[in-house]
Amino acid sequence: MERLTLDKTDLDILAILGRDCRTSYNSMGSQIGLTSKSVKARVKNMVRNGVIEKFVVRVNPAAFGCKTAHILARTNNGITKDDVVQRFKQFGDLAYHIHQMGRNSGAGLVINDESWNHSAIQSLKDCLRPATVSNIAVTHVPVSIEPSETDLRIIKCLLQSGARIEISEIAKELGISEKTATRRLDRMKEERLLDFTLQCDPAAMIGYVQFCIIMFVAKSHYRSVYERMYSEFQESILYRPSVIDPDDRLIFVLFGENAVKVDLVLAKIDSFEGVKTADAFIVTKLQYYDDWIIREIDKRLAGSSSLPPLSRKPIREVDALKV
Repeated sequence: MERLTLDKTDLDILAILGRDCRTSYNSMGSQIGLTSKSVKARVKNMVRNGVIEKFVVRVNPAAFGCKTAHILARTNNGITKDDVVQRFKQFGDLAYHIHQMGRNSGAGLVINDESWNHSAIQSLKDCLRPATVSNIAVTHVPVSIEPSETDLRIIKCLLQSGARIEISEIAKELGISEKTATRRLDRMKEERLLDFTLQCDPAAMIGYVQFCIIMFVAKSHYRSVYERMYSEFQESILYRPSVIDPDDRLIFVLFGENAVKVDLVLAKIDSFEGVKTADAFIVTKLQYYDDWIIREIDKRLAGSSSLPPLSRKPIREVDALKV
């Protein structure tokens, strides 16, 4: 595979897609001063060269009565990071996993709160040995709406056909109007039921490093710190906080030229009012998972659907949203 050297325009496109991968080529072009055709060509090139691995739909497990257990483990001799991920799967459905430079590996597990008790946590620690669990944080970000049958089918359509599928295609697939599809999708985003991002391969971003900043913040300063991040580092932010992050923690993934850039960003964040603690990790691998969402949606739709079945014919993500 050809190795692609990213330029500033490519990075600007990645930053926009990281905030919302459904952003149209027209909108991206307007923001960075290119034609939609040029933006589309660059996105296709980054997909072809493996920089963009996947356009991602992130769904809040709270919509299905579940919580998320964020687990950080440290490997030791005798167990690899991938071994740790496989063992995580015995205790819940993977929402994501992340490998960091050094021995740290983390994962988000979608869990049923009733089965996640002290005994289960101890069993997980025992299963991971000789790796050790550094931290476990369980989060639950409530949603204020119950996803309707139409909502569930929209989410499933996005997962099966690609996060960048056009509204017109969603409407056609579900047999609903474009106005309804747009309204339902916008409401789910507003109510923190889902959001959109992308998955990039750190190894393919030649000349840059991906790094994760984890901040614990005073709840009263959450919004101001969030806005300060975009004020200071907008062009470097690859992934923003997701729908499963609570209101006292902010997680951003950024890119920079080297480790010195990472240190400078962290030092700047430490000075933000409202930031209690902050730390940085170099990302070597990041992957999101959809299996649990499809299964939960199918459970709810089984036997109760009044809408026509979804086609399973995939739509190529880079060909969607042609405007």
